[in-house]
Amino acid sequence: MLPEFAPIHLLYLAIAIVLEIAANVLMKQSHGFARKPPAVAAIACALAAFTALSYAVEGIQLSVAYGVWGGVGLIATAVLGIAMFGERLRPKGWLGLALIMGGVILLKFA
Repeated sequence: MLPEFAPIHLLYLAIAIVLEIAANVLMKQSHGFARKPPAVAAIACALAAFTALSYAVEGIQLSVAYGVWGGVGLIATAVLGIAMFGERLRPKGWLGLALIMGGVILLKFA
């Protein structure tokens, strides 16, 4: 089981995840950085996400924080891609997301 950590570190991790997801959606909306406002906002969100992640790893193991940040961010971004942009996943894509989710869950017990 993971060692205990302060709730503030979970808050920083949650903020990092939300900012990463926002950065990804804004990158899509920037159309390859052709549209400047969402492009600048995407860069700002990405930098803020890394800043929040750096605060999270002060109290959470790096492997766990980064794994959760990447895994949850990827899954949420995929779901938003489907909901907001009409993107589709093939069955192998859904399997991949399930495996990522399983890996994030297993990190809790590592």
